[in-house]
Amino acid sequence: MEKADKIFEGIHYATGRPIRLGVSKGIIVSVDGTGPESISGIPGGSDMPSGFHEEFSENLPVIAPGMIDLQVNGFMGVDFNDPGLTADQVEQASLSLLRSGVTGYHPTVITGPPERTGRLLQVISEAVHRGNLASRILNGIHVEGPFISREDGPRGAHPAEFCMDPDIELVKRWQKMAGGLIRILTLAPELPGSEALIRTCLEMGIVVGIGHTKANTDQIRRAADAGATLSTHLGNGSHAVLPRHPNYIWDQLAEDRLYASMIADGFHLPDEVLKVFIRAKGEKAILVSDCMTYSGMPPGVYESPSTGKVRLTTGGKLHREGEPGTLAGSASMLIQGVRRIARIQGLAFAWDMASVHPSRLMNDAAGEGLQKGAPADLVLLGRGDPDPEILGVFKGGESV
Repeated sequence: MEKADKIFEGIHYATGRPIRLGVSKGIIVSVDGTGPESISGIPGGSDMPSGFHEEFSENLPVIAPGMIDLQVNGFMGVDFNDPGLTADQVEQASLSLLRSGVTGYHPTVITGPPERTGRLLQVISEAVHRGNLASRILNGIHVEGPFISREDGPRGAHPAEFCMDPDIELVKRWQKMAGGLIRILTLAPELPGSEALIRTCLEMGIVVGIGHTKANTDQIRRAADAGATLSTHLGNGSHAVLPRHPNYIWDQLAEDRLYASMIADGFHLPDEVLKVFIRAKGEKAILVSDCMTYSGMPPGVYESPSTGKVRLTTGGKLHREGEPGTLAGSASMLIQGVRRIARIQGLAFAWDMASVHPSRLMNDAAGEGLQKGAPADLVLLGRGDPDPEILGVFKGGESV
């Protein structure tokens, strides 16, 4: 067994039992845990690690795997859809996200002029290939659109004039411009050519999400047959009124091959809906922030390059100016979504929704959680379940 050069001691976020993690070269090389109720890869029935004392365990921090956000439109003043985006801004946003407990993320480029999309992909790729922080925390790019429904409701805040039918050659061109960094593509499976594009994406190593769609039961099934594995922000980007049944929300919930990402900012989905979605999807339930550049910004009206004028209310709701019923992304952070889900389902499951589950979908090593062989991307938390305070963040075992 490789010798550890760093030791982390704390309370496992899911078992509530003391653990000791040995870390070498940024990888967890040993895990010592206790108790038959140990889960998430912590071996049960072992002896208490030497040096641990039950009476002092209340002073230890909670240790959890770093969070992974599959949908980040921007953060703390940086907009990934701004035509003037720079590599320095990508680096700046990466550092801000890391400090918030997100140790891996997917900057999200939404529907817009194809040439603008291509340039944004190039800028993000440039930031990654500099080899600085962004290269370690940026797990790939999420392209949301433009192959989505043009219809009001399913289209959401995406500009209708740039929505289009699937174009395989365009995606191949974008992937080349992105340096191979496109890892997620969200599309509407009812559009002609969608199944062929899904199969092509799989060959390119791209996860396909169903979103901003009005697809029927058969079209959703056929998308899953072709290889789609994700419902992007399920329950949003949809009509305000749907048939009782069938409808595309029920169909995606019932499709066991699909993971489902959810936005838990208090505006996109009511708690009751979150509870139902989570119970239907189980370990395929994923939490995303869908955060915009205005996360952490004061209330007011802002001009978004991607969606036009938007308003951030004092309550934290972000919507298109003059259209309070049309959300324009989220102004919330992923940790805030964890805290909301924790009240519904408990902190351990909420944290898995923001860490282990998305990593499994993306087939990343981080999906192993706090296990031997997983990256030492760690978050230390206070003991305030269900409102834990972030005490420290470590990327590859190194303190942020």
